Amino acid sequence: MTPPAAPPTSPAAAARWPRLSAGAARSSSLAGLALAQAPESLAYGLLVLAPLGPGHAPQAMGLALLCAVLANAVAGLAGGGRLITAPRAALALLSGALVETLVSYRGPEGPLAVPHVLGLLAAGLMAGGALQMLLGWLRIGDIVKYTPHPVRLGLASGIGLLLAGSAWPAVMGLGFGGGWPTDPAAWRPGAWAVAAVTLLAAGAAARLGLGRTRAASLGQAAPLLCGLAAGTALQAVLQAFSTTLPAWSTPGATAGVPQLPLPWFTSPGAWPAGDWLPPVLLAPLALFAATLAALGALDTLLGCSLVDGQADGQTDGQADGQTDGQTDPSHTRHDANRVLRAQGLATLLAGAVCSMPASPSAQRSLALLRATPGLRHATLGYAVALALWLLLVPGWLGVLPLSAIGALLLQQGLQSVDPWLLRLPFSLLHGRAGGDLLTLEQRRVLRDNWAVAAGVTLTSLVLGLAAAVAVGAAFAVLLFVRANMRPVVRSQHSGLQRRSLKVHSPQVEALLQGQAQHIQVLELQGALFFGTADALRDCLAQQPADIHTVVLDLYGVSEIDATGARILLETAGGWARQGRHLLAAEWPAGDPRRHVVDAIAQSSGLPALAWAPDTDTALEQAEEHLLARLPLPTLPAARVALGDTLLAHGLAAEELALLAAVMQPVAYARGEAIFRAGDTADALLVSLQGNIGVFLPGGGRRLVCFGPGTLLGEMAVLARGTRSADARAESPVHALRLTVQALDTLQAEQPVLAAKLHANIARHLSARLRALTQDLQTWMARGAGALPAVALGPAQARGDEAGVG
Repeated sequence: MTPPAAPPTSPAAAARWPRLSAGAARSSSLAGLALAQAPESLAYGLLVLAPLGPGHAPQAMGLALLCAVLANAVAGLAGGGRLITAPRAALALLSGALVETLVSYRGPEGPLAVPHVLGLLAAGLMAGGALQMLLGWLRIGDIVKYTPHPVRLGLASGIGLLLAGSAWPAVMGLGFGGGWPTDPAAWRPGAWAVAAVTLLAAGAAARLGLGRTRAASLGQAAPLLCGLAAGTALQAVLQAFSTTLPAWSTPGATAGVPQLPLPWFTSPGAWPAGDWLPPVLLAPLALFAATLAALGALDTLLGCSLVDGQADGQTDGQADGQTDGQTDPSHTRHDANRVLRAQGLATLLAGAVCSMPASPSAQRSLALLRATPGLRHATLGYAVALALWLLLVPGWLGVLPLSAIGALLLQQGLQSVDPWLLRLPFSLLHGRAGGDLLTLEQRRVLRDNWAVAAGVTLTSLVLGLAAAVAVGAAFAVLLFVRANMRPVVRSQHSGLQRRSLKVHSPQVEALLQGQAQHIQVLELQGALFFGTADALRDCLAQQPADIHTVVLDLYGVSEIDATGARILLETAGGWARQGRHLLAAEWPAGDPRRHVVDAIAQSSGLPALAWAPDTDTALEQAEEHLLARLPLPTLPAARVALGDTLLAHGLAAEELALLAAVMQPVAYARGEAIFRAGDTADALLVSLQGNIGVFLPGGGRRLVCFGPGTLLGEMAVLARGTRSADARAESPVHALRLTVQALDTLQAEQPVLAAKLHANIARHLSARLRALTQDLQTWMARGAGALPAVALGPAQARGDEAGVG
């Protein structure tokens, strides 16, 4: 065996060696991704031209691959960013329906010729691409972001069911467009076996973790390749022994070798001399173009958002399991309108040449980003790699069984149907979701969302995708007008305007007063979905660089969907990498909306969001983060002297000695009750170390927290009454106790000292009153209408390959 070549030893060659190695690795990554993703593209090509009959299958596959090559090249050159453009399930089903309409047309001169059908399809694709470019030119493409989650969920589920139905004949061995077999004699159990082995092998590879391997940079494509390899092997075995095996074991057909398109558009007699566009076909073509533009724009903007979020956390070397801490130098956030124009141009030109639709695929784009994190023009490289596979070795596709490809599409279609659609009616029937009781408002919101999603899904199955998009657009307008007329950020306050309810010593209070402007509180409202979450991300991106912590008050947020949760998590991760903090508050641990965010974090591998039970606790954490950044001793954790406390402020040394003589030291363990509501007020306490929380009776919401240097229990002592709330140690506490009798003694024997103590207590009560007034104003501003609601489940967290994911 020849040993591997050793790295060069000269300095110049050694400097080039890493670059050459990286270039070779990226080239192999691009070739591997193109190889892994080509079968899916050719399958969608078969779906588009299936109404023309099986005789056009080789040309359909060649056109689909050529479409992917041309679309990626055009989009990459026109500024389409690092988005992989390819035939997609939604557009393939939509185009296949148009082809079926064109094939079934019977005019005065009979049916349309194949070149005429392809020409009209190309005209519809060009019109759709032009409309998409128009959206970008008018800078109104961002409107598509505001498609509500129930509408997108319904579209994705409908597309998944349509895809599964279209793939089923291929699974049965009849090929794409073969129709559902009704005659048992036409069944081909051999094809079923190939499909079953394909799915089993792909599932086993995924369970073994091959989808997470970095070998050949194929990533998540590894299980798909394993499944295709197993199905192809079984197909070859069944064909080799077809003469000795029973007839029922005969497998289905193979894909066939893709062929580059024939000169259909220039064939003699292909186009009629007179009316090339019959008026009756104008409406279907216009509806097709509008639907194509809407679906393409949604795929484009979702792809931009996903790739931007992934690239924000991508560092050089991560694709190889290494991290050097440097961000990807090739990454800049996508200009959505520019990308829309570029993708529209790609659709227009690819449609004109290939008569095939294409739109960005988030899954393929993320795979490309992971494989080539630092390659700015990776899309062009991908197009070149795919073109080489098509031109040099197209025969490798000819051995793939159609039943294996159909099985993978069937699985993908069924996975795109969100189980939430089936599960929610039972949750509403029992009044529970995730084990939690649902309020009437939550049930209303869930019922409305389910009705929208189910209506769009049913429309896509009965009337087709074009009608489903139209119905979805109508629902989107209604939902938007009803729930999202207000901006997502209702108000914004600095840490100087809104402070936590924790009381500090005078020294710490002075430090916070000079630094609290580095904290911001954003009060949110409405629903967090694609559009509003993206607006929130933009608002956070505009925060000044000296803002260290932002607290998100989510009390007014009624619901959150999967996309909104993902954007929120990605934004929080970006802030954490900058050494800044993003804290979410007002959704306790059992809140179903919080479950959605946590589920998306787990399924997407994103860092968990930092939660606080309420805004006061979040503000207290923000203030602690702020104090920890100061180049001073950590005063809140240190034990303060009596002279540095609020009660002893301004006392002379001899007065301080007199006060210390009548006070008793006490200590409390964490969680220990200091006093309870109804207890006799026999003393006030001065905290020297630790935090003391005061709660409503019964352990409800915390009213205030007292840090070192503060005092509590003074109100009941002055009034000679009983305690009005519960107090317990939130950490180990050391304090000094001043009894009522000792205070009375000082009043009689040291009236000047007692007057100073009463003045300090009065100043403390005044500050507490201002803080409580601010807290009351905050609660009153929230209003009574912001009732929590359960959001949709984390739909489409698995992927988007069926489209509109």
